Amino acid sequence: MRFTFLNLVAATSVAAIAGAPAIAQSGADGQVETPEIVSELFECREIADPQARLACFDREVARVYEAQNARELVIADREQVRETKRGLFGLKLPKLGILGGDDDADDVNELTATLVSVRKLENGRHVFTLEDGVRWLQTESVSGYQRYKVGDSIVIKKAALGSFKAKVNGKRAMRVRRLN
Repeated sequence: MRFTFLNLVAATSVAAIAGAPAIAQSGADGQVETPEIVSELFECREIADPQARLACFDREVARVYEAQNARELVIADREQVRETKRGLFGLKLPKLGILGGDDDADDVNELTATLVSVRKLENGRHVFTLEDGVRWLQTESVSGYQRYKVGDSIVIKKAALGSFKAKVNGKRAMRVRRLN
């Protein structure tokens, strides 16, 4: 995808930082603080003289570009952030604010996937492997005969107190825990 300058400025507003040089953190108001290198780019807008403003933009965009290539700055659009959140669904992670702050609008509360592997344990519980390779362990017994197979649809939802419940093919819900 080719970025114009305005796309770059828009994309940097949802920038996530990786590595030691700068890590995005939530400020007192709960908003993700803009990294210094991006703030300096934004400050170019305040320059009244068009030639000086363009020179500032050229200089600062080059710095942002170099930081991105050096992996000191990671620029992600909303869809990339949602996909990352989906991949992290079920993991206990600290709230760092690097994936969009505390905005609950993009939070992943439910995951629908297909089983690529089902393994029954000696205690009668199961380990479910999803198409993305993530494994979930059934942590409670379910009454009645339950048979799960490769290709079945599984829906995993957030439940109370940080737990998760899963339904396979719409059958009775059971508590599960992510393994990897």
